[in-house]
Amino acid sequence: MHTFRFETRVDTSKEQAWDFLSDAKALSRLTVFPQVKTSGDTRTRAGNTIRLRVGVPPLFVSWTSWIPFVEEYVFVDVGTKVPYPFRSWCHVHRVEERESGVFFVDEVTYASFLPAFVIEAFILKPMFKQRKSAILNHFQA
Repeated sequence: MHTFRFETRVDTSKEQAWDFLSDAKALSRLTVFPQVKTSGDTRTRAGNTIRLRVGVPPLFVSWTSWIPFVEEYVFVDVGTKVPYPFRSWCHVHRVEERESGVFFVDEVTYASFLPAFVIEAFILKPMFKQRKSAILNHFQA
């Protein structure tokens, strides 16, 4: 198992940041690489299953995550059906307020068929950097 961590500082309140995370539709609106399409109930609530289609047109794969845990300013999604190259996925989403501001904190624990440096260099870092840019634009608008 490997762990990847990414933080994004946002100019907003902790409550507004958390409201943003309360629905997976925000993910699909902001994520360009890979594109994310949601279906069904997309609310962030314990016990919910989130169904996604992830990819680059015209190739999309199914991704299903279950949300086992939601608490104030934190939730966890666990991939129950993850696409290649992943074997497993557990993503902790947190909103933290610090002296220096409000942060989205993403911590992904995963296993994959490819080496961690490949996953992080070519999938996770580009994906979270693009998300960071979109999140910053969203909160500046």
